[in-house]
Amino acid sequence: MLALTGELLLSAWEKGLAEHDIDRALSMLALALPETSRDSLAELPIAERDILLLQLRAITFGPWLQGFASCSSCGTSLEFSLSIETLLERNAQSSDEMTQDLHLRPVNSKDLLAILSASDVADAEKRLLSRCLVSQRIDTPVSPATRKEFELLNSAAEMSFALDCPNCSKHEVVAFDIARFLWAEVQRTATHLLSEIHVLASAYGWSECAIAAMAPRRRMAYMEMLNA
Repeated sequence: MLALTGELLLSAWEKGLAEHDIDRALSMLALALPETSRDSLAELPIAERDILLLQLRAITFGPWLQGFASCSSCGTSLEFSLSIETLLERNAQSSDEMTQDLHLRPVNSKDLLAILSASDVADAEKRLLSRCLVSQRIDTPVSPATRKEFELLNSAAEMSFALDCPNCSKHEVVAFDIARFLWAEVQRTATHLLSEIHVLASAYGWSECAIAAMAPRRRMAYMEMLNA
């Protein structure tokens, strides 16, 4: 797996600007795993896709996830710090058993893309279950038993963490989407890199490729000399 740095980072940013969140996740992984076809990545269960995204995040930006969430009760901004290793361990411990009666398979990226045109939540649910049933289709209202089995099968794809609000003491579980989180970091870092390229190219006449290929510390050293 390749880290999203330099030209790869800029390619991920440029391609992702015009894509849906689901496609962005696949684009980032396709760049990081050039030996794996995009189609194969799209067929991975979401839980497995997210494991790869966590690993990609770790080698690109480091092993800790840091960000902010809002308290659902009072709106206070809450800072969080998550260990990628811990998230990977939780994911590995989640249930991934296939149901025997309905022969369900886990949801993948192709399934999520296919239901974007659904008219409402009920239609999306029916389409999703129909796609994930290996031997039969859902043509009647979804039964509670089917829904329960489906949720259990895909539970590993649902990442979350707990936060306590220091203002109102509310304890809540916050959903975490690694695909959106990683894209936000890629977008922010790529924009910063483009700014550095502009300054250094203007000052020294170097090419975009040459500047992007520099180690971050070397680029920073040149930026500091320009600002001295």
